[in-house]
Amino acid sequence: MHGNRRTTRGLSIGVVLCLVALVPVLGLSFMAWSSMSDAREAGLAAEHTERLAEESITLAELQVAVFDEMLWSSVDSVTAAVDAPTAAIESMVGLDPHAYATQLAARTDELAIAAGRSDLVVALESARAESDLSTSIAAYDEITQSMDAPLDALLAEATSAAIATQDGEALVHSIVALRQSVDIRSLTAAVFYSLVAAVFDIRDQPSVETARLIVLRAELDETLIGLRTNPVATPEILAAIESLRSDDLAMASSAVADTLVDERFRTATPPVGQALTLTNMIEQTSAFVPALRALTVSSDISLALIDSSVGQVRSSAASVQTSADREADSALRVAIALIVSSTAAASVAAWFVIRPLRRLRRAAELLQAGADLTEFDAIAGPSEVRSAGRAISQAAGHFDLVTLQARALANGALDASVLDDEVPGGLGAALQHAVGTLRAALAQQEEFRRRLAHEAAHDGLTSVANRNASVAQLGRSLARIQRSGGELAVLFIDLDQFKDINDTHGHPAGDAVLATVAQRLVNSVREGDHVGRMGGDEFLVIAEPVTGIDEAVSVAERVLAELTKPIELSGETVCVGASIGIAVTNGGDLSADELLRDADLAVYQAKGAGRGAVVICDEDLRAELAHTVDLTNAIRNAVDSGELTVFYQPIVDTATEELHAFEALVRWRRPGHEQLVPPDEFIPFAERSRLIIDVDCWVIDAVMRQAAAWKSHPRFGGVPISINVSGRHLADDAFVDHVLAPMARHDVDPHQFIIEITESALLDDLSGAATKLQRLRDRGVRVSIDDFGTGYTSLAHLRSLPIDVLKIDRSFTASAGSNAHEESIVKLIIDTGHLLGATVTAEGIETLDDVKMLSALGADSLQGYYYARPSSSEDITDCEASRATDVP
Repeated sequence: MHGNRRTTRGLSIGVVLCLVALVPVLGLSFMAWSSMSDAREAGLAAEHTERLAEESITLAELQVAVFDEMLWSSVDSVTAAVDAPTAAIESMVGLDPHAYATQLAARTDELAIAAGRSDLVVALESARAESDLSTSIAAYDEITQSMDAPLDALLAEATSAAIATQDGEALVHSIVALRQSVDIRSLTAAVFYSLVAAVFDIRDQPSVETARLIVLRAELDETLIGLRTNPVATPEILAAIESLRSDDLAMASSAVADTLVDERFRTATPPVGQALTLTNMIEQTSAFVPALRALTVSSDISLALIDSSVGQVRSSAASVQTSADREADSALRVAIALIVSSTAAASVAAWFVIRPLRRLRRAAELLQAGADLTEFDAIAGPSEVRSAGRAISQAAGHFDLVTLQARALANGALDASVLDDEVPGGLGAALQHAVGTLRAALAQQEEFRRRLAHEAAHDGLTSVANRNASVAQLGRSLARIQRSGGELAVLFIDLDQFKDINDTHGHPAGDAVLATVAQRLVNSVREGDHVGRMGGDEFLVIAEPVTGIDEAVSVAERVLAELTKPIELSGETVCVGASIGIAVTNGGDLSADELLRDADLAVYQAKGAGRGAVVICDEDLRAELAHTVDLTNAIRNAVDSGELTVFYQPIVDTATEELHAFEALVRWRRPGHEQLVPPDEFIPFAERSRLIIDVDCWVIDAVMRQAAAWKSHPRFGGVPISINVSGRHLADDAFVDHVLAPMARHDVDPHQFIIEITESALLDDLSGAATKLQRLRDRGVRVSIDDFGTGYTSLAHLRSLPIDVLKIDRSFTASAGSNAHEESIVKLIIDTGHLLGATVTAEGIETLDDVKMLSALGADSLQGYYYARPSSSEDITDCEASRATDVP
């Protein structure tokens, strides 16, 4: 490599020094002539800077005017939107928003024309024409942003021109002060507008606007500090800044903003933007009126600040012109002195510097060739040359070591002994320090990489593998089984009663239990088996290999025995159990997803078997899974394709024996089935998932549609209809909307409908259910408790529930006539319902004796086959028409 390198010989040091001596002589002789030219150029540059600053002022005033117009146009739009009295608004803010917005629009147009920006006039007209407040604000924002680049360009060009002048530092500071003054005016208005947007729903989320408000306040304070500390800040500028900082009215907007931010930080609940209504505006008057007035005062002070900054720019430009003239005279005198001193310096350097530098060059050449440089330790000459000679000699001893250390670091050999070697001297110590620092950094990087890899594959709470790592491990295990032909078992473990521990002892206790369970799993499985946490209270064990089902069950039973042992928890003893599902594959005949599915299905069966059980997924379970999938798809298709239908069973008034109400009952005309599928064959299955919500919503809409069709019917119009809803649907957040939305869509009377909930469904979340049912009652919908007497609801629970109707389960009414005990229970239920202010309906009425007995016990209405079986709306309507025809 060295042999191929070409060496270019330059000029000798003597020639260079002569040229150095001649350059000042020739150059400075030219200075006298060029100084006058520089003075003229400096004057022109100052004049150009002043002209650019004037253009910047015009554009800045236009930008501020656009922002003012946007603000007061928004105030005018908001005042008009909430229909606020003009006189009241004018008394609060001190002026008529509409008149002031109109005045600002005219001023903005004048400034735009003066600035030669006729395009902005068109854009402003478009923004003013927007009826939507958010769209209008966005249009104004786009206009102000479109002026940022031209304004920045003008100020940047003015700054460059100022820098090019002699003594241009003050002029540069003056231009910066001008930009800061413009920014203060814009930020003052932006703080007010973001303050309003943080309270009212007019732009972004309140939390976003609050964050923006914090940023704007910080920028405003930073800009004020920057302007106050500007070296060219005049007394007028400082006085205006002090007015902004000390004037109570001018500081009102900042005080309101700080108060709002403090309130938001103290409140844990995310803020919600208020609607722009007159009431809300009046509630916020005490905060926003001072802020709006403060904006007006701040605007006047800010404009005075801008005027003072403009005056400073003009003063600095004039100063630059004067300074340029002085510099021309001074340069001529200095040039003569430099010519004399340069000549003398060149003579001294020729004797004192040239010879040592030549020896130093020779030392560098020898160092490149790898020769011994000991003789160059004592090079004579200036101290710098002597130090350089010693450094070259020491560097020769370092190069080999540095090369070896660099190779070790590059190869990642952080334990190599060569990294600990050190050569003497300052450079050696510095190199050794650099090597040590780099070595430590690489070691930390490697440790961090290992830690990240571990955290990515392990659960942070239990330290066992997480779900992703477990699924990946299962894939690798299956690949090994496929190659070896062995067997593999997956154990899906779901803890029992874990929710009770969380609810009773708190989530920290639950976390401690999960960590203990994970450690027990690791201790109870075989060496080499994989333990992972799938999430929540679910764990996974991959037993690889196993010799068959028996060994997999043995592992599961050992795990189950370990997990049922008591756990000490902060001085208390708690117990958790587990349900375990097992899936086994032979030779990799199942995929990872299929194994997890089978194990999950088996653990579901274990839960259903009473918990604390071990269930193996076999063909029967897989067949059940296939049936589940088939029935799920069939029910979903039934909802989408209109296979469901609603039957109606009459409810008869006990006193008059007239039609009192209908109960809506869903039936399924399933393709391929001769008979209707009764609800007890598919509703319980649908209730295991969100399918029941889809079924409920379909039934509610169908009943509302039928009620609208019967609205003008002489007998059925306005007859109450009872609709059954499931407990899962009642627990859904959208339950109330699912009832009210079709009511509004079909334009039916809410008082005509009764929502029927089973007693057991209420007990899952009593307070939540009561709140939702009360919302429906507030709209006129009545509430009925079905199957009453089977859920063991206490009287205290009943008193807290919004109940209109109690329905006695037929299991009581069917035996009440032959069993005095049952009869007394029915009587107690009826009396309880009446005490609670509810009417009581008895179900399962099949004989005249039932009618007489329940009537005597005080039931308000009766329902059963004695009166009628459930029928379609068409059959009921046709039957009524036939009855009306038969009546003479």
